[in-house]
Amino acid sequence: MTLDEIRAQVAALGPWFHYIDLGNGIVTKTESAVGEPLTHPLPTWEKLRACFPKELTGQSLLDVGCNAGFYALEAKRRGAERVLGVDAQRNLIRQAEFVRGVLGLDVQYEKLTVYDLDPRQLGQFDVTLALGLVYHCKHLVLALEKLFTITRHLLLLETAIYPPHILPPSAGYEVGGVSSKLHPIGYVENSPDAKEAIYNWFLPSVPALKALLLNVGFDEVDVFEASQDDRAILACRKLHPYPDSRAITYLAAELALVDGPVEAPPNDVLRFTISATNSGNARWLKEGEAGTDRGAVHLVAHILSLNGDPVSWYHAGAFLPSDIQPGESAEIEILMRAPEQSGRYLLEFDMLAEHIAWFDDLGSKVLRQELLVT
Repeated sequence: MTLDEIRAQVAALGPWFHYIDLGNGIVTKTESAVGEPLTHPLPTWEKLRACFPKELTGQSLLDVGCNAGFYALEAKRRGAERVLGVDAQRNLIRQAEFVRGVLGLDVQYEKLTVYDLDPRQLGQFDVTLALGLVYHCKHLVLALEKLFTITRHLLLLETAIYPPHILPPSAGYEVGGVSSKLHPIGYVENSPDAKEAIYNWFLPSVPALKALLLNVGFDEVDVFEASQDDRAILACRKLHPYPDSRAITYLAAELALVDGPVEAPPNDVLRFTISATNSGNARWLKEGEAGTDRGAVHLVAHILSLNGDPVSWYHAGAFLPSDIQPGESAEIEILMRAPEQSGRYLLEFDMLAEHIAWFDDLGSKVLRQELLVT
């Protein structure tokens, strides 16, 4: 492109929120879009760069809510092998792709929301950026869970927070004999036609945000900066790419019958082979906590009547052959005795994380197989 063509395209793609130097005296932004500094996000970058990895060679980075791609470009300049920027706004992806073409940097962009993030489709990223993002999310906890599962090691989060000068204090909270901390989160009232990715929704206090990030699964959350200008930067770290099966939020399974009888005599020994796929985002443990079986995942069979009433609950169980990572499958053999009374029954197969939950109660579908006892 000629310089005149570049200038024309900059004008056509405006207004711009990110100030990016395109070289030859051309910048993307010459005026403020919504009252932010003319050079935004340079002031934020000056604060963030102290906790931004100085060396990203061989690593992957995801920029969620990438806008025109300022931070994605910085990551590529620091040697990141794979950089992906995602944004819900089509025009911002167009801006980012234009800048990429002018600067000639190998950065990917996709039009996705934070709720679309799935490590099975995109992979996990060593570093995830969520800068100026979470207060645009109607579904705050879901957004943080998505950021957790897509991140392999480090999430850097910069956000607007509950204005410190009117912030009420955290307080003790007790219900049902359980004592907890109650942290303030502000809800910003919006008109019915408010667009999620543009308007503000929730302004968490720093203690609330830290508690939320720990609750969704991050092992360490450090408040890097919380200033009086209503912004905060947090660095959130994971010790392992995925939590294990003690993390109730991330348990899910898909079950399929591989082999097994549909008819048997009373009290006959039945042998079933079930394919179990870990469709959640937690590693299934073959064995639970040391000294207990908490979190150990088992395949369990119930016997039901045809109308679904329990005949024999937890009729049989089977252990995993090994720990099962998210996305992996295993064939599990389970043995049981047929009922003593002849008739038609339903065999219901479900997964159980001991002392945590039945997977059925968490939204996974059970596998049902009809059995005729003759």
